[in-house]
Amino acid sequence: MGFESDKSIGFLIAKARNTLKNEFEKELKPYSLSYAHRVILIRLSEKEGLTQKELAQDTYFEQSNLTLMLNRLELKGLVKRSAKENDRRAYIVTITPAGKRLREPLVQMGEAVMDRALRGLSGEQKEALSHMLQMIYENLKTSTSHS
Repeated sequence: MGFESDKSIGFLIAKARNTLKNEFEKELKPYSLSYAHRVILIRLSEKEGLTQKELAQDTYFEQSNLTLMLNRLELKGLVKRSAKENDRRAYIVTITPAGKRLREPLVQMGEAVMDRALRGLSGEQKEALSHMLQMIYENLKTSTSHS
């Protein structure tokens, strides 16, 4: 028959990503956090003292969107921004003790969601999937940087 959009790899990746994000959003409701907030908090718990620009690069969020998300997290007392020494235009973002306390529950919740999503896959299949997704990312990142 030829091309079937429902079976195309791009469509399946997007469908899996959207469904996965929706599962995370459901689990995050009790915390009044979004999936993006979770990503930011976990990254900040792993890497202290990133500038907003570095955090945007690390999390693949547009800087303007990141600013809005940080505003919300700051209002909740989960992150703090302070002017960078020697560059008042740049801000250092740090996770607060309240934000750090959320790390373990957010990580455990993520593991539970991923366990449900990957149910039925062997360890070898999970590793292969991870490798393939990384390769797709690297291929596109490389082709974008050559444009």
